[in-house]
Amino acid sequence: MRITLLIVVFLFLLAFFAGTVMTIAREGINVLSVLSLLLIGLMAIGIFGALAEGADRDE
Repeated sequence: MRITLLIVVFLFLLAFFAGTVMTIAREGINVLSVLSLLLIGLMAIGIFGALAEGADRDE
């Protein structure tokens, strides 16, 4: 289940990243495109970090 979720999240973030890069290529870099790249990076670090770490169980 975890691998499936990682793949789905990766594709989701890749789509956002591709859209941002295409916009930068068309219109040039601006404040909103930099903000978009930062938010994509923060989401990637948080989501992949949480999913890769695993759950701590006190069993």
